[in-house]
Amino acid sequence: MSSINPKQSIMQTLEAMPEDMRLLIVSKVGQNSHVDYFNTVLTCRSLSFRPDNPSVAKDLNLSPFVKKPLLSNQYESLMDACLKADNTDAHFVKGMIQFFQSQNQVLGLHHIHIASKSGHLQGRYIFGVLLMAIGETDKGIKIINNLTEEKELNCHPGDGTANTVCSKCFHFFLLTDFYTMMMGFNNLLD
Repeated sequence: MSSINPKQSIMQTLEAMPEDMRLLIVSKVGQNSHVDYFNTVLTCRSLSFRPDNPSVAKDLNLSPFVKKPLLSNQYESLMDACLKADNTDAHFVKGMIQFFQSQNQVLGLHHIHIASKSGHLQGRYIFGVLLMAIGETDKGIKIINNLTEEKELNCHPGDGTANTVCSKCFHFFLLTDFYTMMMGFNNLLD
């Protein structure tokens, strides 16, 4: 009797799977967790679905860069691949870098607008704030107020209503999130 090595049988199963199915699995892993994606690519080199593959790059989770955009400067090829694939997080990060670090407000606003239109929460908020800052106050307020209607939060649970949030609390929540992100810019500049 011959014994089958479990690792060998798993690889035979992966190799027998159609490439487009493997690509779909790896891209979904990347969409849910950047850490799991990189661990998958490192441990299963035969999959060879690198971030420069448009299907992977489009949905790759870039949450560490969203929280601290300046970190992305160390990963230019990854960011370029994600931008080419129209990754929403990549547009937001590129916009933040261009607007606040490179002082290219036009290009920065363009990328943040793309992220905003794609439903990126931070992108929508930042875009609304920046519109107000450049004098398009009504448009900016409308974008931010739409966020309060869509976000499922209950800032006053004791009053018996579900999923309600007053604009004062929601704006404070988003502004605190923005402040934390900007502090990430300051920490990396020091």
